[in-house]
Amino acid sequence: MATTYVIGAGASRHAKYPLASEIGQGLIEFMLGNQHPWAPIQARCLIEEFGLQPNIEEVVTELGFRIESAKAAGIPADRSQCSPGNLRGWIGAWLREWFRQIHTGTAAAYAEFADKLVKPGDVIITFNYDDSFDRELKLTGRWDVSDGYGFPFAAPARSSEVLILKLHGSMNWLWPVPFLGDRPLIHRADLEHLGYNDFTDFVGHIYGNGGAFPCLILPDREKKFFYETSFGIECREFWDRLWTQATDAVERSQRLVLCGYSLLPVDQRACDLLLKQPRKETHIIVISGDQSTRVASDFRNAGFQNVDAFKNGFFEDWVHRETGGDRFSIPRSS
Repeated sequence: MATTYVIGAGASRHAKYPLASEIGQGLIEFMLGNQHPWAPIQARCLIEEFGLQPNIEEVVTELGFRIESAKAAGIPADRSQCSPGNLRGWIGAWLREWFRQIHTGTAAAYAEFADKLVKPGDVIITFNYDDSFDRELKLTGRWDVSDGYGFPFAAPARSSEVLILKLHGSMNWLWPVPFLGDRPLIHRADLEHLGYNDFTDFVGHIYGNGGAFPCLILPDREKKFFYETSFGIECREFWDRLWTQATDAVERSQRLVLCGYSLLPVDQRACDLLLKQPRKETHIIVISGDQSTRVASDFRNAGFQNVDAFKNGFFEDWVHRETGGDRFSIPRSS
């Protein structure tokens, strides 16, 4: 049975990654304690503008609004560290570094999920930035970075039995500048974290020196799946290819399992993908904590008839039930 899993922040919570509601405060705390000289300065600017516990979506959206308003008014670009452009641009960099700090910890539920539940031919659609699940799936031998993200990372590519489509980007992807190319690169240290120590086949795909920025779609209310640069619109085709593969996956899947994903209306492209593209006879399973009943209702209202909601806890509880393994206990704030 072909299964497509949809992974959201609720699934990564057991590995100590933040929920969307926790990113604002957590990111500011990380920046205040960071040794880079700009990080504390920018953190204090964010605190002054948005408070100690800001909603990260509101922060990113407001900064984007200020940038566009200045452009429309013909105001010259502000190059100061706390300008809207710099703050918005650096948020992605600080998120990457914060998540690289977190990923050194354990991800027990992901390890069990990858080893015992994910099968060859399955597709993972994730809206998370972290690479903890990627690492655990690599350890099973069923996934390889060379083609497992839906685009080539090595030559020759080794075939992955499982595909991971990261539709909002990944903390281990980097776009080189000024020439962006048709796909992101990956840093040697991030390849090592995934479990690689021979880089022979990765020549030309590893980030070396020079400028680069994280390949992340920030949590904006109106997400843009492209980058506006001095060379024009960049990378639209890259994102469209990933989303096309996701559409193909949900259209052919017999089972769609939502793991810690809340399916909020603000992510319109994701809602259209999941509520409009699967066949109505697809078996829908929702594991989203206290949001499970609401999300299941959204699918039923969209015409799906075979919908089940897991009401006995969170992603790690479902993994425990499905595998018969040890229970993964973590503190939950929501």
